[in-house]
Amino acid sequence: MLKLILKRTGIGLAILLGVVISFLLVLTIVHKILLAAEREEISPNGQIVMVNGRSMHVYIVGDNENAPLLVFMSGGGTAAPVYDFKPLYALLSDEYRIAVVEKIGYGYAEIADIPRDIDAILSETRAALTAVGVSGPYVLAPHSMSGLEALRWALIYPDEVMGIIGIDMAIPSVYIDGIVKVPRFPLALLSGLAGTGIQRFLPVSDLSLTADEHRQAKLLFYRNTLNKTFINEAESVLDNAIIVKNGGIPDIPILLLVSDGKEISENWISYQEAFAEQSGSKIEHFDCGHYIHQHEPERIAELFRGFMSDFSE
Repeated sequence: MLKLILKRTGIGLAILLGVVISFLLVLTIVHKILLAAEREEISPNGQIVMVNGRSMHVYIVGDNENAPLLVFMSGGGTAAPVYDFKPLYALLSDEYRIAVVEKIGYGYAEIADIPRDIDAILSETRAALTAVGVSGPYVLAPHSMSGLEALRWALIYPDEVMGIIGIDMAIPSVYIDGIVKVPRFPLALLSGLAGTGIQRFLPVSDLSLTADEHRQAKLLFYRNTLNKTFINEAESVLDNAIIVKNGGIPDIPILLLVSDGKEISENWISYQEAFAEQSGSKIEHFDCGHYIHQHEPERIAELFRGFMSDFSE
C-alpha cells in the first residue's frame, strides 16, 4: 500500500510540476510578445540623453531660478521614478525647479548588464544632468538606496551639493551591519519570475497620475521589474556602502525623513537616529511605510519648503 501511495504521489507531483512549467513557459512567451508590442507605446515625458553610449532619462519641471535645483533620486528597483515621485513633486513644482533622474535600468532609461559601483552610478547621474543643461549647486532628495549616491556626491563634489533631504534614505551602516540584507539567491529567483511577466498580475498605483501617466507607469513596471541592472546594483550595494562610509559624513545640512521601519527592519529607526546624531542632521518621523512620499506627500512638501527656504534668495 505504501509503495502504491508513493508511486501515485510521485506521478501527481510530476504532473503538477509539468503543469507549472508549461504555465510559466506560456506566460513567458506571452510576456515577450506583449513587451515587443508595448515598446512603441512607451513615450518618455522628459529628455532622453546619452551617457557613455547608453540612454538615461531626465524629467525637468518648474522654472524658479531663485532656488537650487531639487534632484530626486529613486530607491533601488523602483520601476518608474518619474511617476513614483509625482505625488510629492507635483506639490512643489510651482515653487522650485525639480529634476527626476532615471538611471540606467530605471524608468525610461536603457536596461543594461553593467557593473554598478557607486562612482560609476554617480558619474552617470551628473553627466545626465549636464546633458540636459542644468548645473549645481543642487539639493539632493534621495529615496532609499540612492542615499548612498547622495552622500558620496556631497563628499567628493562638495561644491555641487548644498543639502540633502533623505526620503527614508539608506545610510551605509544599515548594509554594512546587515540591518538591510540583499539576499542574492532570492533576488535571482524573483528576477527569473519577473522574466515570465508574472508582475502583470500585480496592481500599479495610480495615485496623482493621469490615465496616460498610469498607463506609462504600468508599461515601465512590466518592462523594468527586477531587471538585470537592478540585480547588479543590489549585488554591489555592500561594497558601495563601505566606500561611502570610509569617505566620512559630508558637512552640509541634512534632513532625514524616516518611516516606521516596519517594511525594512526593526532597527531602521535607531540607525537613522544614530546617523542624525553623528551628522548633526534634523530628523522627522513618519508613521507609515518606506515610500513615505506616496503616503504623506503634503507633510513632506511642507518640510521641503522649510528646508529649501535657507537656500532661496
